[in-house]
Amino acid sequence: MFIRTGTAIVEIDRIVKSQKNKRFLSDYFSADEIRFFVQHKLNPKLIAENYCVKIAFAKAIGTGMRIIRAKDISILRDRLGTPFVILDGRAKMLEQREGYIVNISVASCQEYATASVIINK
Repeated sequence: MFIRTGTAIVEIDRIVKSQKNKRFLSDYFSADEIRFFVQHKLNPKLIAENYCVKIAFAKAIGTGMRIIRAKDISILRDRLGTPFVILDGRAKMLEQREGYIVNISVASCQEYATASVIINK
């Protein structure tokens, strides 16, 4: 069995400052994620959690963001609020070619958001 992991942590204030840049959301997040954020009043904690998953995923596959784009990794929530990943573009091709199964966990508090990604094969 093949297992790779990645983790990331970000300050919520960093995301609040980044949101002032009009291109931040469109540069890093998919249209589905942006719709989700808008439904939740652009909650910086949710945005930070999704951002962390993207970074943790890039670490877990071992390439960083050199091979994949942040927008190719969408993090959505099911009816119970559990996050799940939908991959597109090069990230999707990598997932299919390598047979990855992606598991994620996110958490946040007042100051920080964090995510862990575990990839099984």
